Amino acid sequence: MEDTVKTVFGTLKLKEGEYLPHTGMEYPADDPFASLVKAVRLKEVNFDETYPYLDRSLSFRIQNALNYFLVFGPFYLINRLVYGVRFEGREILKKYRKEFANGIISVANHCYRWDGMAIAEALGHRLWVPMLKTHFTGKDAWYLRYFGGIPVPDDFGGLRKFNEAFDTLNSEKKWIHVFAESRNWHFYKPLRPFKKGAFTMAYRYNAPILPIAVTYRERTGFFKLTGKKEIPLITVRIGEPIFPDKTIPRREEVTNLLEKTHSAICELAGIVDNPWPAELNEN
Repeated sequence: MEDTVKTVFGTLKLKEGEYLPHTGMEYPADDPFASLVKAVRLKEVNFDETYPYLDRSLSFRIQNALNYFLVFGPFYLINRLVYGVRFEGREILKKYRKEFANGIISVANHCYRWDGMAIAEALGHRLWVPMLKTHFTGKDAWYLRYFGGIPVPDDFGGLRKFNEAFDTLNSEKKWIHVFAESRNWHFYKPLRPFKKGAFTMAYRYNAPILPIAVTYRERTGFFKLTGKKEIPLITVRIGEPIFPDKTIPRREEVTNLLEKTHSAICELAGIVDNPWPAELNEN
């Protein structure tokens, strides 16, 4: 059984006692932003300036309520029974209640289908999440949209409306969550490089960043009956917040925030040596 994970940048090393899943899945060693699941397009959507990035309609409010009733409730049980979800570090939320009162940007690794739901439960808060636009043309579109997902467009007019939506959410003191790795790699242990979007947003809004690690435990006891032995149990760990320094120029501080957050999540995940850099130069 392979006890390490290697990439073109290095080899994973974990703290003693930290669990490394052995799922039999294969992951790219040279492209951390590769999509491991081919998106199936079921409908055409124009992600331009006409798309309702922040929908305040009655229809949206009704479907949002239905989403939480029909999806969040049942999959709360799935997270408990199949993945044995546990939470660590929730005392951080009380400790920094005043600092978080105007909103936060939480950042976590992206490693299983229901991690967004688990993080929302860990924080006890409604989250608004920028997501790849391809998610909103496939089978999960309804769930993701009414859970709080907002597609990231590449159209100039769409980007303007997307930014306006998050400006409004920030002004309303909403909590924003970002999967800075961009894509979901199921039960992958190393922390992949981060995109800059979350940290640019944190600097722009002067919002605290809350690092979160979704990590794993071996399937034991009762949970051997609720899932395959190769699929790990889940622990969500919340870390100390990281605050932007607005006295530092934006570009420099965005890089600082990215590196600090990446390092903090590695620490939370029990990673001593991470085989990916904090940021990957894609030029």
